[in-house]
Amino acid sequence: MRLLIAASGTGGHLFPALAVAEQLPDDKIEWLGVPNRLEQTLVPSDYPLHTIPVEGFQTRLSLKTVKILLGLISSVVRVRQLIKTHQIDMVFTTGGYIAAPAVVAARLQGIPVILHESNFLPGKVTRLLSRWCHTVALGFAGSSQYLPKVNTCWASTPVRSQFLAPQPLDLPIPDNVPLIVVAGGSQGAVALNQLVRQCASTWLEAGASIVHLTGEKDPEADSFAHPQYFSLPFYQNMAGLLQRANLAISRAVREL
Repeated sequence: MRLLIAASGTGGHLFPALAVAEQLPDDKIEWLGVPNRLEQTLVPSDYPLHTIPVEGFQTRLSLKTVKILLGLISSVVRVRQLIKTHQIDMVFTTGGYIAAPAVVAARLQGIPVILHESNFLPGKVTRLLSRWCHTVALGFAGSSQYLPKVNTCWASTPVRSQFLAPQPLDLPIPDNVPLIVVAGGSQGAVALNQLVRQCASTWLEAGASIVHLTGEKDPEADSFAHPQYFSLPFYQNMAGLLQRANLAISRAVREL
């Protein structure tokens, strides 16, 4: 099978898609992303990466909305050509704004689309275009109530094989020290980061180590320092990190 995977931007979209791709070693996979996002680092070593200039729609109408709409139309044309050139049999997407041109182009070409929605409250693109998909696979069974008249199935959220086996951790954290892991997602969460830095001294004085994944957009990411406080914008070995952690602090996300 020739498969086009459309997944971009955040770990919440990319890692479930990578977990699915990992289970399809005999299929020919092409990857659809956007420039300068996380997929530029994670995807090219394993799959051919094609990028399109698509962006998320803004809440308010403006001149930028026109630019985004033109980019969407251009992206649909490019994805449709990609499907033709590589003789794609099926599209798989994990939602987000990159799913829009992928779903529309697949519809125009008459090939099936499977969309996976990890969020309990489906994202905007999922709500708008789910009826054009062959199946919408859900991370939470209860999400089906928000997608009436759509062919849904509960699949939970795929995880990579690294999570199913012990993984070493390449950080200098003693085995007998409690570890607190803080992760606001691949893009971080500034409000969460600020709260953690306020509490960090107390936790460290109690004997814990902290691994704080701040994301790339926190201007105060380097404002706190301690030998047992590890501030990192991103850490790829999440399996090893969570296996070692005694407590994980994260956030719930609703995609609008």
